[in-house]
Amino acid sequence: MKRILIVQSRSSPDWVEREQKNFRRAIGESAEIEFLSALDERLAWASPDEFLKGCGGVIFGGSSDFDFHGGRNEKDPARLMSMIILSRARNIVTYARAVHLPILGVCFGHQLIAQMRGGNVQCDTSQGKSGSHEIYLTGHGAEDQLFKSFPPSFIAQYWHKDSVTNLPEGATLMATGPTCRFSALRYGDNIYTAQFHPEVKRIIIDQNPRPSPRASKLIPLWIERIVSAS
Repeated sequence: MKRILIVQSRSSPDWVEREQKNFRRAIGESAEIEFLSALDERLAWASPDEFLKGCGGVIFGGSSDFDFHGGRNEKDPARLMSMIILSRARNIVTYARAVHLPILGVCFGHQLIAQMRGGNVQCDTSQGKSGSHEIYLTGHGAEDQLFKSFPPSFIAQYWHKDSVTNLPEGATLMATGPTCRFSALRYGDNIYTAQFHPEVKRIIIDQNPRPSPRASKLIPLWIERIVSAS
């Protein structure tokens, strides 16, 4: 059974626990799970091979605490911490790409990898949202190894202020929508990112949630089709 390392970028203990619970439910028995905090200064971030040894894949989770923009001042601690997380995550991604280790970025993780690849992450009020929203596969998405069994459109759960506003270098658009232009991306053949939350069944502040059964299959399918094949 593969081991998945999930990198969390959260400071609130309640949100750390909530995210762990959601990922455990989403992954089930399909892989072993290990959680790591991007805020942990004790880790040897310059030598990610030390904590990635024996790992089958990496997931970068969301963040309700930190933003690349978020409508905040440039000196805001939340924005400054995001840049520290970016530098730590960059070491992981660089190593993972060198050894062909699959990566999945979710929400903040989606923005994190886009930022690494020259993408622009802004507090775009036309895209920021919470709740259930419909998205559509692109032609590339319909032919992709991970998304090929998805229907042309499906519902996904969102909760974000920042958004990717241009296609990052080396990215292929997998899915898009009227309120999220870059809903899902692929870099190369084994790095995927999604602005939506596939690990979440509903957003707690959403008064009219819609089920998202297809989006909920993304993580198990990523493990089955991408991680297990690597």
